Amino acid sequence: MRFALPLLCLLLVLSTVASGSASAGPALDDDKSRSPAPATDEHPLVGGEPDLGIEYGIGLRLRSVWVPKAVIELFVDRSAGGAQNFGYGIDLTRRRGSTELQLGLEYERVTVAEGVWINKGDNVANGDEADYVLSPQHSGNHLSWFTVEFSFLNHAEITKAISFRYGAGIGLGLIIGELDHNNIICTNATNSSPEPGCVPTRFGGQGNYTEGEETQVAYNLPPVFPVVNAIVGLQIKPTDTMTINIEGGIRTLPFVGISSSLFF
Repeated sequence: MRFALPLLCLLLVLSTVASGSASAGPALDDDKSRSPAPATDEHPLVGGEPDLGIEYGIGLRLRSVWVPKAVIELFVDRSAGGAQNFGYGIDLTRRRGSTELQLGLEYERVTVAEGVWINKGDNVANGDEADYVLSPQHSGNHLSWFTVEFSFLNHAEITKAISFRYGAGIGLGLIIGELDHNNIICTNATNSSPEPGCVPTRFGGQGNYTEGEETQVAYNLPPVFPVVNAIVGLQIKPTDTMTINIEGGIRTLPFVGISSSLFF
């Protein structure tokens, strides 16, 4: 039985429109130039406008990625459960004013629920195979991914210390390790009641190995795949050089997380 681990890919395009207004002065003042914005020590004038300057930052991130069982079962007939994983990484950021261009590097352990999985359209009562997905504890192998992505983020100020944060990005993910399973011919089982008939004998079930003996099979996963980001959240600035971000959204899969950066 062929089975591909379902990944949800969703690209949300977020855009902003900035508009300005100017008031016309009296006719006698038409030949007079408008006074430039006042300069400050923090933002001196450059070309008649305050220079916001470019800052560079480095930070750490911690994220939790999850996929509910109900979402997974949009792609398979039966899953053993949802998936939830933790990832951590670093952010390299270029900031100018309210915008950030971010290079993110993240490592994440991918854990899939151990148990009986049935492919879409298969019927184990009619002799179709089931997959018994193995946990790292029972397979001896771990599945993880390392990602590199660029994200463009903007901020709408709520107060001087808190801003609404939103943006999007794209990158690549590199698969590390493998996800293993047993191919099982089920005994006296149905798609809605696959246990114990689709459970291998090593786990106390009645399922028979397709190969005639216990055989651990790795899924043929792609070595690399696109990573799509869509991010919303809050940015808190305890100081002008430090940010704390509380955010969520899509990073190929749904996530929530927290990150912090220092700027120089």
